[in-house]
Amino acid sequence: MKTEMGGVPLVDLEVMVRAAAFRLLIRSGEGITPESLAQVTRITGDRLAVLLDDLDRAGRIRRDEAGRVVGSAGLSVVPDRHEIEIEGRRFWTWCAYDILGIFGALQASGRASSPIPSTRDVIHLDFIGGRPQNTNAVLFRPDTALMSCCENVYEEWCPNGNLFADRAAARKWATEHGLQGRVLTLTKAADLATEEWKSLTNDGGGRP
Repeated sequence: MKTEMGGVPLVDLEVMVRAAAFRLLIRSGEGITPESLAQVTRITGDRLAVLLDDLDRAGRIRRDEAGRVVGSAGLSVVPDRHEIEIEGRRFWTWCAYDILGIFGALQASGRASSPIPSTRDVIHLDFIGGRPQNTNAVLFRPDTALMSCCENVYEEWCPNGNLFADRAAARKWATEHGLQGRVLTLTKAADLATEEWKSLTNDGGGRP
């Protein structure tokens, strides 16, 4: 269990920082300075610096060379694995599950482009009001237990959350890579992801 910082459990402060960064990223569409995060979270100085270093090292935020936060809770404002267009604005995500959570929590309309691993094919999804439309694609979601064992979630867990054309393709790929997880319909995956990301659109909480 993580120790306390100033009387507040470190894990709670990390959740606060990730959630604040997510909201600032979706609002501005550009990298977030530590000063901006400090203003929103009221966490300042060395305290915030330690939190950002820990989160970056764990792959729960992404920073650029200038130290700005450019990704949090799966949302990225710089090119990454999966591309999304939300109400005409361009972003990226770390894994396919992020796509469903972000659209669902924001109840947004738009489009996503998600590459199928080990192929050159791309799955395109349309969203209306946060829900994926008319698709037979499925999601492979790695076991969440693997996330807690990862040293870096972005590098070790996220690359394994992908869309596939059908269940057979998803299961084949997971077996070939020795991965444990679930193959979900997009309706089911969207339901689960939306619940996880909902708290990011208000004043507290964050992705597990």
